[in-house]
Amino acid sequence: MNAVLSAMPDSWFTDDPDYVESWYTLARNSTGRLDGAADNGWMTVEPYFVEQF
Repeated sequence: MNAVLSAMPDSWFTDDPDYVESWYTLARNSTGRLDGAADNGWMTVEPYFVEQF
């Protein structure tokens, strides 16, 4: 665990007044509203498909 924490930039642990919210998502077919991790915001998500080149 110490190696993971040491690898993170110091800015991740700085109280930045311009920072508002974080969203953590790993999904393929989610649709709807996701609340932010700190409950300071929300966003609406829907699947978006990109055709293969």
